Order: sequence, then C-alpha cells, then structure tokens
Amino acid sequence: MQQKLQTRAFEQVTPILHPGEQPLVATRAMVGKFSAGRLGAVVSQALVVEGAGMLGAALASTGKQFVVLTTHRMIFLSQTFLGGPGKNVLGEVPRAQLSLAEVKMGIVSLLRLSFGTPGDGVALTFPRVDKKNAESLAAALQQAPTA
Repeated sequence: MQQKLQTRAFEQVTPILHPGEQPLVATRAMVGKFSAGRLGAVVSQALVVEGAGMLGAALASTGKQFVVLTTHRMIFLSQTFLGGPGKNVLGEVPRAQLSLAEVKMGIVSLLRLSFGTPGDGVALTFPRVDKKNAESLAAALQQAPTA
C-alpha cells in the first residue's frame, strides 16, 4: 500500500521538479510546530505554526500532510481524505537549510526537522502503521543533499 502512495506522490511532484532533481522518499505525516510532542500532535491532530517560520501560514491549513523528500528539497503536499497525496503544494524547504534535529521511534514516531535557526522547523509524527516510512525518511535525511 505505501509503495502505491509513494508512487502517486512522486507523480504529483514530477511537474514541479527542477532539472536533475529526483524524488527519494514520500510519506504521510502529521506536521506540527517544532516543539510538538509525539502524543500531543497525534491526539489533537492540530497544527500550530508559530515555530514554522519559512513555511508559515502555508502549512497551517492542515496537520495531515504528505511529505516528499527530493535530492534538492522537501515538498509538503496536502493529503486527500483517504490519506493519499493531494495536488496542492503547501510549502517547500531547500535541503541545504534542512537538518534532522531529533528522531524518536516507537508506537508514535517523531522526526524533528530544523530549518537552520533555533526553533525554526517542524515536527513530523507518524502512527505505528507508518513507522517504516518514518525510518526511511530519517535515513534519507541523514544522507548529504546533492546541490
């Protein structure tokens, strides 16, 4: 099932990719403010973007999103009612400004992504069913960006 969703997400972002840019990993996630905890983000399913900085109001539209990591950037897409990748691009962050600040794997997994300045970033939470996707995204983020 995840492979189908990832393929659909890659298809959604293909028209906006830069020359030479390749999608690496795509997964659904709850996007919250950088300081959000694992259980709080999942229980409330609300997005507070006070700390989201450069993504600002674009990511405020929903907590449930689809994230696509490419060789050049991370793209945040809307999520359909059934949990697939939507067509709307909610925001993007260049890989050069993106770093993996924290990883917590468990029943609810958490990845904190920093955008360069303290407190500027987002927390991505994943339910147990998406734990392998969180692990794949974390592994891809730990590799150096290309360009």
